[in-house]
Amino acid sequence: MKQKLYNFFIGGDKFKKDFKDQLRMLIIFTFGFTIAFAWRQTAFDTTQSLVRFFTHLESNASLSIVTSIVLSIFSLLVIYLSSRWLQED
Repeated sequence: MKQKLYNFFIGGDKFKKDFKDQLRMLIIFTFGFTIAFAWRQTAFDTTQSLVRFFTHLESNASLSIVTSIVLSIFSLLVIYLSSRWLQED
């Protein structure tokens, strides 16, 4: 019994495999959020320029709100389409 618990929590192959999987996912998420954070302002500024071109808004507050709404709708659309496309039959 003691050996089984040791193998499950510390020395077993399943623990090592799970640990590697979790560590891999942590690294992927960390660098994914870093990349997203780096591109956040660029995407916002580009969308804001497009919104300003189409709506001719001059107020910074209004422009920021409309830009955030446009980005949210676009993001939700991408999430919806990708979930439909990746859905299992």
